[in-house]
Amino acid sequence: RSKLIDRLLEKPEYYDFWTLKLADVLRSNRKAIQEKGIHVFQRWIRDSLVQDKPFDQFVRELLVAEGNSFKNPAVNYYRVSRDPQNSVETTAQLFMGIRIQCAKCHNHPFEKWSQNDYYGLAAFFSRVKYKPGQELTEEVVYVDRAGEVTQPRTGQQMPPKFLGGKVAEVAAGGDRRLALATWLTSPENPFFAKATVNRIWFHVIGRGIIDPPDDIRDSNPPANEELLDALGKDFVANKFSIKHLVRTI
Repeated sequence: RSKLIDRLLEKPEYYDFWTLKLADVLRSNRKAIQEKGIHVFQRWIRDSLVQDKPFDQFVRELLVAEGNSFKNPAVNYYRVSRDPQNSVETTAQLFMGIRIQCAKCHNHPFEKWSQNDYYGLAAFFSRVKYKPGQELTEEVVYVDRAGEVTQPRTGQQMPPKFLGGKVAEVAAGGDRRLALATWLTSPENPFFAKATVNRIWFHVIGRGIIDPPDDIRDSNPPANEELLDALGKDFVANKFSIKHLVRTI
């Protein structure tokens, strides 16, 4: 059985299947990134899977991506999420399993997340800017030296703040996203590994250990907490290998 699983994990169809799933989750579509954008983005995803690129590295490359959207396909992450609010909601839901959208307009009525949490996280993306590339459908993503987000209820300019944590220390003129990517993908992060293994479990089994898989909250507990914790720890111990995780499941 183990030998059969190993053979299945080397088949082209394995890479095709997970490319489709990840492209779906990352909202790769013609309306947002056009046909050539889809092609280069999905080729980059597939190549990452073939290399068994550690998933923490994969996510860091997405979050700090900048440059030409055809030459650096990870840039297409920001072509889909085109403003700080969209970026914070997408990043929280995809990589932490948290639906933070409610906190955009008011403190979350049933969970611990506040408007300060929402706009503090959005501040990491406030300096991401866009300009046209040389080709018709090409775009360049870059990080400006200025740009802030304002909490609409208080009028306060929000510093970049980790979700449920402290304000980030970022050098003047530095890329705030680097601090976010380091914190988010850290083995100590309470959200990242759990959200990832839960999502992969969902795609393999058909239902998340926490279901829906992108709605992790205190009032939606896992069906099997010990299983989720064990998979998360194993995922971290094996350097965030998606292939290892699928083999284990």
